[in-house]
Amino acid sequence: MRFYPPLIFAARHLHQIASYPMPRLRPVVLAVCTAFLLPVSVYADDPVLVTAPPAVDGQVTVEADHIEGVVEQRLHAKGQVKIQRGQEQVEADWLDYYQNRQRVVAGDRVRIERNGDVLTGTTLDYVFDPAAEQGVLHQADIRVSERKLRADAAVARLYGQKRYGLEQARVTTCAPGNDDWYIRARQIDVDYQANVGVARDGVLEFHGVPILYSPYLDFPVNGNRKSGFLAPTFASRSDAGADFRLPYYFNLAPNYDLTLAPRILSRRGLMLGGEFRYLQPDYKGFISGEYLPDDQLSQQDRYALRFEHEQKLRSDLLFSARVNYASDDDYFRDFGNRASLADNVNLVREAVLTWLPEFGVGQLRIQRYQTLQDRMAKIDAPYSRLPQITFSTAQSLPYGFELSFNSEYVDFAHDTKQEGRRLTFQPSISLPLRTSYAHLIPKLSLNYRHYQLDRFQQQAARDKSFFTPTFSLDAGLQLEREATFFGDSAIQTLEPRLLYVRTPYRNQDMLPLFDTTENSFDFAQMFAENRFSGGDRLSDANTLTAALTTRFIDQNSGVERFRLGIGQRYVFSDQKVTLTGLPDERKRSDFLASVGGQIFRHTTLQATYQYNTELRKTERYAIDLRYQPAAGKTVSARYRYGRNELFFNTQTRDTLRQLDIAAQWPVARNWYVVARENYSLRDKRSLEHLLGVEYHADCWAIRAVGQRYVSGVNQSSNGVFLQLELNELGGLGSNPLETLRLAIPGYSKINEPEGLAP
Repeated sequence: MRFYPPLIFAARHLHQIASYPMPRLRPVVLAVCTAFLLPVSVYADDPVLVTAPPAVDGQVTVEADHIEGVVEQRLHAKGQVKIQRGQEQVEADWLDYYQNRQRVVAGDRVRIERNGDVLTGTTLDYVFDPAAEQGVLHQADIRVSERKLRADAAVARLYGQKRYGLEQARVTTCAPGNDDWYIRARQIDVDYQANVGVARDGVLEFHGVPILYSPYLDFPVNGNRKSGFLAPTFASRSDAGADFRLPYYFNLAPNYDLTLAPRILSRRGLMLGGEFRYLQPDYKGFISGEYLPDDQLSQQDRYALRFEHEQKLRSDLLFSARVNYASDDDYFRDFGNRASLADNVNLVREAVLTWLPEFGVGQLRIQRYQTLQDRMAKIDAPYSRLPQITFSTAQSLPYGFELSFNSEYVDFAHDTKQEGRRLTFQPSISLPLRTSYAHLIPKLSLNYRHYQLDRFQQQAARDKSFFTPTFSLDAGLQLEREATFFGDSAIQTLEPRLLYVRTPYRNQDMLPLFDTTENSFDFAQMFAENRFSGGDRLSDANTLTAALTTRFIDQNSGVERFRLGIGQRYVFSDQKVTLTGLPDERKRSDFLASVGGQIFRHTTLQATYQYNTELRKTERYAIDLRYQPAAGKTVSARYRYGRNELFFNTQTRDTLRQLDIAAQWPVARNWYVVARENYSLRDKRSLEHLLGVEYHADCWAIRAVGQRYVSGVNQSSNGVFLQLELNELGGLGSNPLETLRLAIPGYSKINEPEGLAP
């Protein structure tokens, strides 16, 4: 039966009373109905006899098999009881509703839905009033809508909107019926409006075993940022011993925050790290650093600093700055990992002002480097730019012509090398002729360079200028036809391309190499007009580059199933501009071939081959093969071979031969093995070993990984990672995910249990 307050019931039947057939008796009937409706009990065992009126905000409705009580005082219902107001609903075996106080007392089996959360328990005492919304639920089980958070408690106190106080409680993100891990606490307070959960006398239990205790543990409850301790990390390092880090996060404001991370290195001492981040409508950035006073091994202070800032000064004016600094050459070798060691050889410090008018792009840059040296393999430190000024523009002209202009001024500074200034202008004009299946692009460019060199080490030249024209003609076709690839419908393309370049010779041997190197000859550089990067050398050229590519593209998915490309450059006159000062007399470049694509449904192939036709020797080749049928299943094999030239027309070579095998693969239900072996066949030594296991359940994962890698010419480093990851709450231990993603192509983090069996 459905019960409604009496005035609503009277209003619903007023039209029936008004149409009573004897007009003189209508007042009497109205008086009698009113007398019976207001003071007497309501009792019904039958289904509802009237249609409920449209619901209004704040209206309370009650449904049950049996309802009795006194209107405006107390209503007792039993048997499939349901009481509802707005988005809140209570279901129970029996229920007492005190209408004048909006109080609900329910029992035996209680189920509450409030604001998307679902609570079940044995007995409930609840104020069903939007202004209060307070109550107590015994033997409570709570499922929160915002996250996969589940809790149970001996007593759950309900406070207003999205606030709970739980006594003798447990919380977890595991599915119902799964208690692999949980936080057990004497008291847990959860406030979704403040985004904070606090557990007092909390113990983290994993498979029933206590692994972490905290008298006060707070955590975010809806995935947003919140001040508090982050998950600690543990690691073991060969050069630092046990490594423990406990970060604390300060959510200072919605647009800036601070993280402090004390770090204990058993063999070196106590290090303090921190990072401050900020975000405003017109600027953003961060500053981070680490400091270890009096390193116990090196007997010196060790520190590192990193700062980045980006700011919009005006709609067309941007500013950015980067500062990186380390206390010594071995800092990242001692305190970083393989990725940070590779990324921090030349630490940049620069400030950049970018101008973005409608007609081009201009930049002012001031740049210096700190070069971290390996004592066994010294490298040249790059030049500083104090300053560098650039401007470039591209404009469309009448009759289809296009104009581009690039300019640069740089003041190069160095502690031990030739210094000087370089001014460059390079305008060009082209006429692109394009159709849907072909293109023809003639282009004429002029390169002007002026040098002002400081006298250094008997350098006689001071002012030098060069004016060099370049003509190029780029032509190509893009032809298509329907075809099949292993029985699947596909589109096959045929793409021939030619590039002719003519640049006269200018002797540039007397000029320093401020920022110039010779590009490797590969498919990415094959169609470049200048074979040098940087601005100190412009190659003389009378060359024709020819390439042919064919592709098979799946008509249904658009995936490139197969690609084959070949190419070579033909030289009609000796190239005299080289970095060695000796002319290059080869009439043909190396022959290039490339094969790739998704050759099978789960298998991809990438291979390149470079052959020296003059010496009739293979210069280099690489083969990458990857099989990845699903997330968590990937196997890759890579082989590299290279013969790097030191001088032209000689047999002096430095050969590179490396084999790299990596995998992530399930070996039993939920169990995965991760491994990598990077081996140098030339040196007969391993460059990196990595081996580990992972176990993924529905609400947690555990990873144990060991790694050994080359960190210097005669130096290796070890790392051990052990992590317990709890879904939605983070992880305990040292996190190997970044290491695994860099080491294993296609590595993926598994979050769901289904489909994990091999």
